[in-house]
Amino acid sequence: MEDGMTEKQISILLAAIELFSEKGYDATSTSEIAKKAKVAEGTIFRYYKTKKDLLFDIPSTLSKSTLFEIFLDDFNELWKNNHKSFEDFLRKLILNRKIFVSETMPILKVIIQEIPFHPELRNRILDTVIFPTVNKFVIVIDKFKEQGEIINIPSTSIIKLIGTSVFGYFFLHYVAIPTLSNDEEDLEYLVQYIMNGVRANNTVKNNNLQE
Repeated sequence: MEDGMTEKQISILLAAIELFSEKGYDATSTSEIAKKAKVAEGTIFRYYKTKKDLLFDIPSTLSKSTLFEIFLDDFNELWKNNHKSFEDFLRKLILNRKIFVSETMPILKVIIQEIPFHPELRNRILDTVIFPTVNKFVIVIDKFKEQGEIINIPSTSIIKLIGTSVFGYFFLHYVAIPTLSNDEEDLEYLVQYIMNGVRANNTVKNNNLQE
């Protein structure tokens, strides 16, 4: 967590993340958060004026924390590496995100649950996570398009299609039905599913998209 946070504030934030993840934001009271954090309820309002401020501090704190630095550092390593092919890059990307998602699921679950109801929260996530990631992803996509490995459609469209497939897979396995099997073979199927859609050797599809 952020260096400037007190132990009590960290406890409050962690308790809120756990309870929001288990019960949802609306069903969680500040008294429950205080009890779980082992602080007086008034202590919460010393740091946060409202429960909504506490919710909004989750992505903000994440963006300043070691966790977020790991998120970006891992991605930076992916961008820096000279990958043999786009398929090699995609495979490493999916495995990398699987590890991140499995380690941070309570936080991600809170964000996924609450984004539809809080535009400010969505904007904060877009600014701190999504836009920086997409900008770097475009560079990788453009590189492999120039090399003729993937179809020549807008890079942002390719990113949205890949993101939808990967997010859908992780959502199903970690949020909707966590009891489903989630093994390396499934991840390889996901890689091949995506590659069948973006591989440049499908010239008929590529030509139709350009007409």
